[in-house]
Amino acid sequence: MRLTRCQAALAAAITLNLLVLFYVSWLQHQPRNSRARGPRRASAAGPRVTVLVREFEAFDNAVPELVDSFLQQDPAQPVVVAADTLPYPPLALPRIPNVRL
Repeated sequence: MRLTRCQAALAAAITLNLLVLFYVSWLQHQPRNSRARGPRRASAAGPRVTVLVREFEAFDNAVPELVDSFLQQDPAQPVVVAADTLPYPPLALPRIPNVRL
């Protein structure tokens, strides 16, 4: 059985895709500290992003849990919760300077 140019090109493309897939999979399984990355400037210069929580239900929400999850990642992360009116019952937000209602 003879191999046409189209079949050869298709086989080469599939082989190349498999090689790229295996390489990316291998990279994802490497420990984070062994990867060569540049230094993080955010830790030295301070946070660069403010998290804004805008639309949520006033009576049934998970805003305190959301704020806590952001603060677990970076305790200095600025978080702003914005609402048209003060929610009732009041939100149990952490009382730290970088979290504001």
